[in-house]
Amino acid sequence: MRKKSMENSKRTTTVITYAALILGSVIMIFPFVWMILTSSKTVSESMQIPPTIFPSHLMADNFSEALKSLPFINMYANTILMILFRVLFAVLFSSMAGYAFAKLNFKGKNFLFSIVLMQMMLPSQIFIIPQYQMVAKLGFANTIAALVFPGLVSAFGTFFLRQAYMGIPEEVGEAAYLDGFPMNRTEESLLWTPEALSP
Repeated sequence: MRKKSMENSKRTTTVITYAALILGSVIMIFPFVWMILTSSKTVSESMQIPPTIFPSHLMADNFSEALKSLPFINMYANTILMILFRVLFAVLFSSMAGYAFAKLNFKGKNFLFSIVLMQMMLPSQIFIIPQYQMVAKLGFANTIAALVFPGLVSAFGTFFLRQAYMGIPEEVGEAAYLDGFPMNRTEESLLWTPEALSP
């Protein structure tokens, strides 16, 4: 009897959970569906009160006119290239900086790392004007380089990878050095060797 009661309770909990998830999904998807339906309406119909859910006449020309009004293909290409180069350069530079802060000893290391932490604490809006001035003086205005340049290095990526490198025992780097890796490639061995990152 108790087992049956527990099964019923578990089943009720499952039903409530799925119902809540379905309701949340509908709430999140509805604005997107409403946007698609409204984009297929006429201007007067889209501003009608009370609003109608489905368009009386499907206005497929709205999409072609929207594509002609703005260079969406160029916009998407710029976004893809910006994300691609930002991710590649951020991983490259952040991994090297994180390794230097975690494993190398040099003067001013703590001071420089405190600057990285300060950048994470400051709101990103205060960097917009200085970054624009730097990009303009470098002659990168209205180019892909202007979008990529501000994200070449990630403060959070540097901090995150520093913490990851600090979790790797010093003996691993020393073993790589003794196995023939030069000092400038020890970071590469730690980054790309799965055995170094496994517990």
